[in-house]
Amino acid sequence: MSITDAHGTALQRLAVALLGAVAPEAIGRVAVTVSVELLEADAGILYERADPGTLTSLFCTGWPEEVEGPYRRLRLRRGRPLSDAVLGGSAVWLESAQDWRARYPEMAPIGTAGDREATACLPLRVEDRDLGAIVFSFDAPHTFPPQERAYLEAVAALCAQALDRARLLVVERHARAEAERQRDRMEFLARTARLMEAPLSVEERLQRLADLVVPELADWCAVHLVRGDEVEQITVAHDDPARVDFVRRLQERYPPDRAAPGSAVEVSRSGRPAFFPDIPDELLVAGAVDGEHLELIRSIGLRSAVVVPLVVRGRSLGALTLVHAETGRRFDELDLAFAQRLAGTAAVALDNAWHYEQQRRIAHTLQAALLPTVLPHAPGLRLAARYRPQTDERSEVQVGGDLYDVVAAPEPGRWAALVADVCGKGPDAAALTALIRHTVRAEVAHGLGPVEALHRLNHAMLREARRDARFATAAHAHLDVEADGGAAVTLVGAGHPPALVRRTGTGGAGVEAKVEVVPTSGTVLGVFPDLVLRETTLRLDPGDILVLYTDGVTEARGVDGFYGVERAAALVGAAGPWTADTLADALLADVVAFQQGALRDDVALLVVEAAP
Repeated sequence: MSITDAHGTALQRLAVALLGAVAPEAIGRVAVTVSVELLEADAGILYERADPGTLTSLFCTGWPEEVEGPYRRLRLRRGRPLSDAVLGGSAVWLESAQDWRARYPEMAPIGTAGDREATACLPLRVEDRDLGAIVFSFDAPHTFPPQERAYLEAVAALCAQALDRARLLVVERHARAEAERQRDRMEFLARTARLMEAPLSVEERLQRLADLVVPELADWCAVHLVRGDEVEQITVAHDDPARVDFVRRLQERYPPDRAAPGSAVEVSRSGRPAFFPDIPDELLVAGAVDGEHLELIRSIGLRSAVVVPLVVRGRSLGALTLVHAETGRRFDELDLAFAQRLAGTAAVALDNAWHYEQQRRIAHTLQAALLPTVLPHAPGLRLAARYRPQTDERSEVQVGGDLYDVVAAPEPGRWAALVADVCGKGPDAAALTALIRHTVRAEVAHGLGPVEALHRLNHAMLREARRDARFATAAHAHLDVEADGGAAVTLVGAGHPPALVRRTGTGGAGVEAKVEVVPTSGTVLGVFPDLVLRETTLRLDPGDILVLYTDGVTEARGVDGFYGVERAAALVGAAGPWTADTLADALLADVVAFQQGALRDDVALLVVEAAP
């Protein structure tokens, strides 16, 4: 067998071995051990590029610990063979100890330690990506003729490709994990918003919040509220009730230092968060009253903590404390940001709770007079609707004009959906909202399609116009449920924000889905006798979701400007899986959080999912 054939067989063996390695460390072990054997080298080491200026060893064989140990992490510096190979992008060949002493006199004692002679340093590169280097060492002088150099460079290329594959896999897994983490946190925020809006006392809401946080986000959770001149601890939660009782008794015996920096009291008063990624023992020693107190604190096992203020409209209502202990987990900057967002959601809900009676009366009026009590059961479809009245205390709270409705058409399997928004608020707007709902229901019952129904509605609005004439926008759809799954949709808009369609077939778990933005502009209702309306037809495949909403979503204003269609589309297309209910919850929660709870306009959502 010729040398070329032998090299080809060796490369094939290395390629097969590398295919079975996935993690970078495994690739380093396989690449070094197999390559050293194939090359009949006496030692080998593979480095990966840790950062632009550093190499880190993945696997090493053949060097004594005292020689290899100090060089597991190397700073790249010109004038050293390994650095020259990486920075220059070409191999460095040293065929004897004499070569070492002639070319790299400072490094020669290290490179020839243990009576080593020849060395080959080869960079690991794929296209323009610098991934690291691989080094082979020989006990005897070793000549690297052109054929062997080409062979070694091919070995380095295989190792580089394997490392690049592993790097891309790590990136993909990280992206998927991050997408799933963001999805889980969006769902957690939606659950928090629903929980905090329950008609309960403030104390009951906060206890439920703390129970929700533990153990999903933290091992311990505590909530403090500002009440007058005092800051009171409202609740403490842990999976083990005995541990909660232990902390209660500990605080009775050793009352916490209310002025301590980073304490819940200090954060409640200052409105500034405190972040302890690690809780060193020195911090416990500083906070202990005596030796017995110190041992009791240590027994809790505190590891990491975040304390964030409950802030709404620039006012601190208290503080939310999250602590990791026995699980050994640590909070990071992303956890701090999420804790602040969670606290913001809780603060908004608390602020709303203190105005609960007023909000309840408004919601009851809207529920009874303007909105359907419940959505119908529509076989083949899943329906979800959400309504949130204006909550900005700077605006007068009045009955609004946002509307959603779903009604069965005379034809079997056909359903009519409506989302409308009347200009203005107050009794006149409410009256017009009722006119829109009942007129459309009547026209649907007569078998009219969306275009004709809106023309009839427009005529009715013009007939009923008063001196302070109001207009309205609307999106009206007919959905025909198909026997084999999915639904055919006929959609017409009258000056309304565009509809959004999430195509689930383009995305799976941890993958973003395609979102279609469907215009529903047309002519607004109640102004002109002749309307220009455009009918759009589309199909919902099983799992696809149609989202209709009022401009309280797109025109919501936060610190970053308007919420807008693009942000709404991004949320609708976020990594799933989603259902009509979870998507409606997440979109409403995001709009509320975007405005820090101070809604300047009503928000109405209607989400229709073709049942898979």
